[in-house]
Amino acid sequence: MNAETYFLPLRKAFESHADDGYSMLMCNYLKGQFPFYGLASPLRRDLQKKFYKDYGYPPANLLPDCVYFAWQADQREWQYAGMELAVHFTRKHDENMLQLAEFMITHKSWWDTVDLIATKIAGAVLFAHPELIPVYPDRWIANENIWLKRSALLFQLKYKKASDKDLLFNYIRKCATMREFFIRKAIGWSLREYSKTAPESVRNFVESHALLPLSRKEALKTISRKGV
Repeated sequence: MNAETYFLPLRKAFESHADDGYSMLMCNYLKGQFPFYGLASPLRRDLQKKFYKDYGYPPANLLPDCVYFAWQADQREWQYAGMELAVHFTRKHDENMLQLAEFMITHKSWWDTVDLIATKIAGAVLFAHPELIPVYPDRWIANENIWLKRSALLFQLKYKKASDKDLLFNYIRKCATMREFFIRKAIGWSLREYSKTAPESVRNFVESHALLPLSRKEALKTISRKGV
């Protein structure tokens, strides 16, 4: 069995529920980056849930094939299905998932896939294997690919008290002057999330570094709201 054969029932389900009108709305929301079947997320997930109930999850050795198949498909719903399938297997914290995550981050890249991959796949595996941070995020933050940089900034987003503050701040320093929107936004988002755990550390960092306005504004949102 290959990925195409395995996914055939799901493909038929996706096609039978396609909605051209909603497809245009979804396409416009992502600024025309990708075509869609037009499946709202709850419906798509219901179709996937039924598919896995009826046919089971693929064997682990077929996962890369399944992800590559999903990424080769035109409709964006396939990339969502592929990354959500990868999340299921991420529970095993297999180091090889980071190679797969890197592939997903650097192909058909946009925030709607990259952010989940960075936090729920790369972030989960790196939490279990921090010794791999020099192999992956340290390399990503130095890469010219903005989505790898964004992933390096965001992979600790859910770590809370387990966050490596020095690592986060060091990554931010490396790209603090970049004008790219998705980097400025990621800097602010990562700092805002960490401010829920360590508000004074974030405030001190923001006040002592010349962050661009968007990054600064996003970083201080929670702190300002709470009056910390």
